[in-house]
Amino acid sequence: MDTNPIAETLKRKIRKIDGRFRTEEELKLILKRRLTKKEYKILFAEITGYPERSELIRALRLDELRYRELQDNLEKKLNLEKIKRELFLTVKE
Repeated sequence: MDTNPIAETLKRKIRKIDGRFRTEEELKLILKRRLTKKEYKILFAEITGYPERSELIRALRLDELRYRELQDNLEKKLNLEKIKRELFLTVKE
C-alpha cells in the first residue's frame, strides 16, 4: 500500500483511482509541471500540514474567496484524465 504522503492526499482529491501511484519524486515533478505555483503551494501545505490555512492565505496574498477558487481548480485539474494518466503507473511500466 502507499505510505507516500502525496499519494494519500491525492487519494482524497481524485474521484476515481486508476491503479498505483508513481513514486513520491515522480509525483512531485508531475504536480510541479501541471499546477500553478499557488495551486502547488496549497496542495503541499495540505500534505505537510504547514503552514496553517490563515498563514498560507496571507503568504500567498489571497482572500478567502480566491483561496477557495484555487482549491476548486486544483481538484478539477487532478481529476482530468490527461493528468491522472501521468500520476498513475500503467500496466506496461
